[in-house]
Amino acid sequence: MLSRVVLLAVQLIVGWMATPRLLEALPPVGSLAIFAYAVLAGLVVWLVGLALSQVLRDTRQPSSATLMAAIVIAVAGAILVTFRGSLPAELRGATRAVSDELYPLLGALLGYALKR
Repeated sequence: MLSRVVLLAVQLIVGWMATPRLLEALPPVGSLAIFAYAVLAGLVVWLVGLALSQVLRDTRQPSSATLMAAIVIAVAGAILVTFRGSLPAELRGATRAVSDELYPLLGALLGYALKR
């Protein structure tokens, strides 16, 4: 149980710090930047999980299905950010309190945790 909490914390910290820098290294993608961020966040979360599965006890190695789940749910978070303007006013106000980049990152973490 403790190893899963450590894994989640490290994935969140590394994803939050590394993904924007990796996105800056890519060529400009214009309005699709949030989707590129989502794919990178899913990949970073999976790679951190792969590396820490070798170090931490009681953590299994993530599969390619885990990578796909992390990317798909991260893209769903990016879609939420993209279409936030069409949400009802109450939800729109609640979702603006959180940074746009956090939704794909949390989606990647959720996808990783659900598929494992």
